[in-house]
Amino acid sequence: MLNKSRFLFLLLGILTTFASVAQIRIASPYSRFGIGDLADNNNAWNLSMGQTSFAIRSPFHINYGNPASYTAFDSLSFVFEGGFNADVVQLTSNLQTATRNYASLGYVLFGMPVTKWWRTSFGLVPFSDVGYNVVNLENYEGVGGVARIYRGSGGINRFYWGNGFKLWKSFSIGFNFSYLFGNMERESVVIFPDSTYYANVKVKNNITMNDIYFNWGLQYHGRLKNGLHLNAGAVFSLESKMSAEVDGVVQTFFIGGDGIEYPKDTLDIAEGYKGKIVIPMMAGGGIGLEKPDKWMVSLDYRWANWKKFTAFDLTDSLVNSHQISAGAEFIPDINSYTNYLKRMRYRIGFMFNNTYLKLREKQLNEFAVTVGFGLPLRGVKTALNVSAQVGFRGTTEANLIRETYVRFVLGFTIYERWFIKRKYY
Repeated sequence: MLNKSRFLFLLLGILTTFASVAQIRIASPYSRFGIGDLADNNNAWNLSMGQTSFAIRSPFHINYGNPASYTAFDSLSFVFEGGFNADVVQLTSNLQTATRNYASLGYVLFGMPVTKWWRTSFGLVPFSDVGYNVVNLENYEGVGGVARIYRGSGGINRFYWGNGFKLWKSFSIGFNFSYLFGNMERESVVIFPDSTYYANVKVKNNITMNDIYFNWGLQYHGRLKNGLHLNAGAVFSLESKMSAEVDGVVQTFFIGGDGIEYPKDTLDIAEGYKGKIVIPMMAGGGIGLEKPDKWMVSLDYRWANWKKFTAFDLTDSLVNSHQISAGAEFIPDINSYTNYLKRMRYRIGFMFNNTYLKLREKQLNEFAVTVGFGLPLRGVKTALNVSAQVGFRGTTEANLIRETYVRFVLGFTIYERWFIKRKYY
């Protein structure tokens, strides 16, 4: 039997490592805007079903997308989930195509009972990611070539403590109390490669954000005839003004014949300047139908008021977003001991996102299909979850960039019965 103290020590070590190590988690020029590329519902279970989360619930998975779903945890069990992400992204413009790939530790989640009517969960997940390196070449009469370089890295992490409460047999509410923290480094460089009379210019901004964030959820989980269950859920978060601090530097420099940058003048433009980043209101709802241990289908809709986004009282090229997601899970025969393929869980989904980005009068859309498998391990309540999402975002029209990507998530779920009162005779 697994030693629980050592097991907890190992998991807390993973959690601490994930919190302290900076990772490159994305390669997208569109992460330049807002607070970066949002990272919602990217654990293996939710992602494989089109990122649906509002109406689904399970005793074996932690669905932090709707905190009311925590009441599905068994009263005697402890659930742990962890996962790794790997992405391959192809960036296409009218001039060229480039491919990027990266991998990172994706999420660490814990869930457990507290009382008969109260369940809790905590974990560490990404909230947003920043990672881009874009070069734009232009020519001006009398000046020659001008290279504009935009680079960014970092992102915001989310450590959450969530609670779900069963108000009565078929209705639950919940909330996630989250601490958002991290930094976003952004750099803009203008280089004059054809001129010795113009000094090159570099602007660096390092934004740090640390504050509390809440989101709320509710779920209805009723029983129908023929063993069917009907689930419905809703989530929302109010507009939040997050404390942030920016350090900005402007530097002029020359590039020597050896290719090394030689600084000329440096000016601090925003040393330790404090302000607010406004994360707008979000609301969504979903509905699902399932026959436990046989099949499940779900449908979600999400809206976010990104027109209200500001950072240090400045707006960005953001508009309101709308997302529709759908997913399904099927288990041929969960009790089959002779055919492993029949005990596997098969998942599929799709997602359409009318994103918050509007550039050059075009609002960018994202479309993706997802597949996944739940691979049970013999003799234990532990499973491997493998999922993939294939999609695209953006367009090559108006000199924009089209992203085509494949995202892989390898996750594992550990389900242990820890809270049994043993009797001795």
